Order: sequence, then structure tokens, then C-alpha cells
Amino acid sequence: MHTERITKALKGLVRRPGIPDDPVEDDMVPWRQRIDQIDQILLALLNERARCGNIIGNIKKKLGLPVYVPKREEEVLEQVMKENKGPLPDPAVRNLFERIIDEIRSLERQKYQDESDT
Repeated sequence: MHTERITKALKGLVRRPGIPDDPVEDDMVPWRQRIDQIDQILLALLNERARCGNIIGNIKKKLGLPVYVPKREEEVLEQVMKENKGPLPDPAVRNLFERIIDEIRSLERQKYQDESDT
């Protein structure tokens, strides 16, 4: 999903479906469609984040720097928790981002770290 498609998809999320007073099963349909749209956007953003991580990994490799930088990871985690407005609690946000960071770091290692670096 390219930037333009992400922007268009985000604009489509501005209008939330209504919350019925007397719901029927079909009232879940627009909410599920919204979740599907959000999932597509999340996937596109996660892949873009991975691309950025790969570029950083390449730069680190050329500079002889380690893949894992605990101080930077903690800065990222502090920043996202500072921006968290809920309803996800901070520990959940931290867990999600720790997992994202772990996966991208693993990709970085696979792509840019020699066997001798491990």
C-alpha cells in the first residue's frame, strides 16, 4: 500500500459507524469493515517501518555499529507510551512495540549482520 493509498484509507476512517441503541447482528458489519481497513493500514505501516529499519541496518553495517542499541529501543518505547491516549494500557503498548522492534531487529540481523558478528 503506497503513501497515497494510506492517506486515502486514513481519511475513510474519519467517519465512524454509528453505535445503535438496540443493536442487531448486522450492526457489526461496518465495524468489522473498519477493522479490515485498519489492519491494511497497520500492515502497510509495519512494512514501511521494516524498510526504514533495513536502511538503518545497512548504515549500521557500513559504520560497524551493532544492530541492538538498548538505549535507542528504550527511547522508542518511552516515546510511544508518552503518546498513548488509550484505550490500550501502557503495558500493552509497550508489549506490542517490543514485539515490533524485536521482529524488525531480527530482519536487520538476517539482512546485514555477518555470521562473525553474532
